[in-house]
Amino acid sequence: MITRKTPQRLVLVVGPSVEHLPDYITSNRSQPPRYSRVRRPKNPLTYTFTAPRFAADPNSMLMMPPEDADDQGHYRISVSLNLNPFVPISYRTSVHRMEDSQEAFIGEFELSLNHRRAIITIGDITTRLSNVLFNIHSSPRHWTWRWDEIGLRWDCRSTLEDGSPMCICYTLSSPVHQLATFVPPPLDAPPPLPEAVLTIFPDGHECFDHILLSALIVQRKMGLEF
Repeated sequence: MITRKTPQRLVLVVGPSVEHLPDYITSNRSQPPRYSRVRRPKNPLTYTFTAPRFAADPNSMLMMPPEDADDQGHYRISVSLNLNPFVPISYRTSVHRMEDSQEAFIGEFELSLNHRRAIITIGDITTRLSNVLFNIHSSPRHWTWRWDEIGLRWDCRSTLEDGSPMCICYTLSSPVHQLATFVPPPLDAPPPLPEAVLTIFPDGHECFDHILLSALIVQRKMGLEF
């Protein structure tokens, strides 16, 4: 369920490889705190990624819910460089949920410039991304995501007329049960870029944070094509 408007749309010596990283498992908690109070809407909701005006951090953006949504919490996505001299230079992307004056950490992921070093944190657990995200038939646009009992499949093999990848998220248990759609900007588009949109279907709200984090990672992975 996607609607669009123009120009915006409504509807992410060589250092050590990932094999040398420890597993980083620190606790048995696998879900961020908000999972205990998630509310399941009756209809799909389309969230829009937008750069906040007069932002103190130019390397951040907000993911905003539609104006008529019951839940008006929004998400802040920020990107920074990790310049630790003992690991390859990498991008660190962090996601926080913001509501009223409160802010909650959801998760973050870190990918080196060549994507050989990749780690992810959700809640208070950190592990290799290779333990969570898997290629399907070595396709750069077809992935599975497994975290405890949560299983997702992202299929981004279709492209819209403007060159935007059309990513559809399914449950692993059913090849046709859609949980979300994600439309990032075209990878080769000149500025100003159209806004990315993430549409979550009612059943998708049960694993909202995993859908958001995996969508951002898949978008970053697709950037390897260029």
